[in-house]
Amino acid sequence: MSVWKKIESNVLGANVNEKILEAALKDLGLSLDKSVKNIRNSWGTDTCDAAIVNSQGRITAMGIRWTAKRGVELVGDTFGGGFGHGIGDKGQETLMNKIAQAYQVRHIKHKMQLNNWNVERQVEQNGKIKLVLVQA
Repeated sequence: MSVWKKIESNVLGANVNEKILEAALKDLGLSLDKSVKNIRNSWGTDTCDAAIVNSQGRITAMGIRWTAKRGVELVGDTFGGGFGHGIGDKGQETLMNKIAQAYQVRHIKHKMQLNNWNVERQVEQNGKIKLVLVQA
């Protein structure tokens, strides 16, 4: 179902590292096109700082906007965006949660590697992510 929304996340509410965000999106098979400043489809239109590009390389009707606190706001509509199964009717919330989770994993890895720890990511059968830290 198509619904145009603006979504924020506590995880991505402030001080988001753009390089870590881009790496997290890459982990999800997504990327940003910073040249796109307007997103639209049949159900809405909005401005953005970058459009989300899906795994097929197609610009979607989803974008990000940087907030005053350097947080990320997700804007647009996931319907027909090629984001894959599991997005459903709460597409924007689901996508934001996936991005926030991937960002947290990348951010933790970055911080630990700065402190000479190796980080291994394990996905359990129930879908939970487990990070194993080993002193380098």
